[in-house]
Amino acid sequence: MTIDATTLSGTTTGATAGATTDRLDALDRIGVIGYPTKRDEAWRYAPHRRLDDLTFGAPVEVTADVPDLGEQIPTLDGPRVVVVNGIVDLERSDFACPDGVRVLGLAAANAEHPELVRSHFGLVDDEIVDAYQALNLAFGSDGAVVTVSEDVQLDVPIHIVDIEVPDATQNATCTGVVIRLGAGSSATVVETRIGVGSQFGGSNTRTTITLDVDATLEHVLLQDVPTEQIHLSRIEVTQHAGSTFNARSFNLGATYGRVAYDVVLDGPGATADLSGLFFGFGSQVLDQQINVVHAARDCVSRQSFRGVLDDESTGVFNGGIAVRPGADGTDAEQTNDNLLLSMRSEINTQPRLEILADDVACKHGATVGQLDETAMYYLRSRGIPADEARRLLINGFADQVVDDVGIETVRAWITHRLGHDDV
Repeated sequence: MTIDATTLSGTTTGATAGATTDRLDALDRIGVIGYPTKRDEAWRYAPHRRLDDLTFGAPVEVTADVPDLGEQIPTLDGPRVVVVNGIVDLERSDFACPDGVRVLGLAAANAEHPELVRSHFGLVDDEIVDAYQALNLAFGSDGAVVTVSEDVQLDVPIHIVDIEVPDATQNATCTGVVIRLGAGSSATVVETRIGVGSQFGGSNTRTTITLDVDATLEHVLLQDVPTEQIHLSRIEVTQHAGSTFNARSFNLGATYGRVAYDVVLDGPGATADLSGLFFGFGSQVLDQQINVVHAARDCVSRQSFRGVLDDESTGVFNGGIAVRPGADGTDAEQTNDNLLLSMRSEINTQPRLEILADDVACKHGATVGQLDETAMYYLRSRGIPADEARRLLINGFADQVVDDVGIETVRAWITHRLGHDDV
């Protein structure tokens, strides 16, 4: 792992001097905790040698041409922030917002409204869980900030697009996203992660979400970077009383695609519903790390993740539910269902429960299987060719997650990306 810390001797674009000092502290923290190894449960199946080939530094302007986004992203109405190699692309972005909604670049917000991003950058040492979170704190100076005022119901989605363009001198970039919803408000945010070219590189994104009392957020994550690149994604969520967080993740691209959720239900009556699909081909490793903490009474959480793995691909699901003392009335469920299409594919699934409270209802489970031969026979007997019957069964398995997405254009994009619309 190579780090260019010299670029932090002064302030980075749009950052205050205080924020830069914090980022140097983040790099110092790496020296204390070190980089993850296979001995770390959350990183056991990561390709550590390839991770070591990533080079990080402060964001720099892209000199290579970025092609038209075209079908690489879903077409959505509403505000859009496009980030290229960790820097907001003003020409491709659209910051126009309805009343009560603000969409800003992270660097601009840090310079002009630092109170909006204080919680994002203000982690103390013990709160930094691994070196890649520290790297994002150090170098993720730009990105997107979304704020929604109290009682505002936003009826168009906000789209955040992160684009990785590897460079020979620095092949990995960091981006930060901050989402804050006021009491009684609701919004939908779509984060799309893509890349350019076939050169090795990586992207490291960190999203922090704060939901105030009775706020509701639908958060959709589309990870589709090229299979020559690595993508690391971390989503940290704090929910207050009565809030609702609906997360839909699609982990599709990258040679190593990692999606990590850390959700804290910090007020009574909060609800978190997380579902996801990881669909692997070739030698991809698609890694889901889910941690939901029930820290208040009468909260509800659901985790439902599905994996489809072909060729020599590997899937990882490490899902945890922690019920803290006093979180009575907890209702938590967790499932991970997997479909292996090849004898060489592999799934590593580990659902976990830690219960330190009374009067709770918690359950978890995992399944691993192949295509149902009886269903295949039924379809073949109706004159459907074997390849098409196989695809119909795969699509039916995957579409149970796709159907959870509330935006028709996003569902259509996922369907097209998976090739379902050819059936």
